[in-house]
Amino acid sequence: MLRSNSLRVPSAIVGLLGAVLCAMVFAGCEKDTRDSDIVNVKVAEVSELVKDAEGNPTALLLIDPRPQTEFEEGHIPGARNLLLTRFDGEKGRDPRIQAFSEAIVYGQDPSSPVARAVVKRMLAMEYKDIRFFAGGLNEWKAANLPIETGPSKPLPAAKAATSRGRGR
Repeated sequence: MLRSNSLRVPSAIVGLLGAVLCAMVFAGCEKDTRDSDIVNVKVAEVSELVKDAEGNPTALLLIDPRPQTEFEEGHIPGARNLLLTRFDGEKGRDPRIQAFSEAIVYGQDPSSPVARAVVKRMLAMEYKDIRFFAGGLNEWKAANLPIETGPSKPLPAAKAATSRGRGR
């Protein structure tokens, strides 16, 4: 009887390696984003950008991903209530969001994981000029800045591509 000198790898390890390999292949389509990729912005700068954007409807997109009821109870003036589910890499980038010159995402406070997740998804989807206002609505209120209530305004209609070729 002949004996094989080959190494026998337990089937559990083979299965685990296969799963890891599949995950790497399928995840290769998405950009890997980390917290270090997020650009933070302070309350004073957000306030200034909000003032500067008055009269220019596509200058600044403020994204508040909190639940609708919380959003309607109070949000930064001009903010849109866009939930995390809107940023699905399989659906691709929304041209209505790409129309804005820059976007700032905020939540209730620095411990708002959904707001941070929206920023990371947008970065993974290669939206440009995305920043995170970590202080969120609590810091905005603490600075005695104005609050708006009510439902979210819709995003503006998508415009035809321009010759500038913004790859957002």
